[in-house]
Amino acid sequence: MLAGEPAPTGPVRRGAKPPVFPVAAVDDPALPEALAELAAARVDEMDADTVDRELSIARKAIGWWQRRGWIIGDPTIGIERRPAPPDRIKALTENQTAALWRLDVSLREKTNLSRHWGLRNTGEPLHR
Repeated sequence: MLAGEPAPTGPVRRGAKPPVFPVAAVDDPALPEALAELAAARVDEMDADTVDRELSIARKAIGWWQRRGWIIGDPTIGIERRPAPPDRIKALTENQTAALWRLDVSLREKTNLSRHWGLRNTGEPLHR
């Protein structure tokens, strides 16, 4: 992101080598505009949570570099978090819960399945 290049997407994203990026380039006056454009384009390629996570990582690195006096500016100022899509995870119904507990598997497996499927007394998912 900070290198001003689009990040890889899809299967090539895993294991991709990061570009060489001199930390002092963060103070380049043209970088904020380029970053804003890249972040906006990235939302079209990835979900908002992924883009926000990448932006958060960049902001943490920038803060660390600033505290050490390596850079002065923050090119991410003005780039807003993107709204995440609504959570579509649904809790199990009573019938589904009953069927889960009737399965002929160990209690450990039932517990793991219930966590995976989002079973909870409140009807809210345990994990996202």
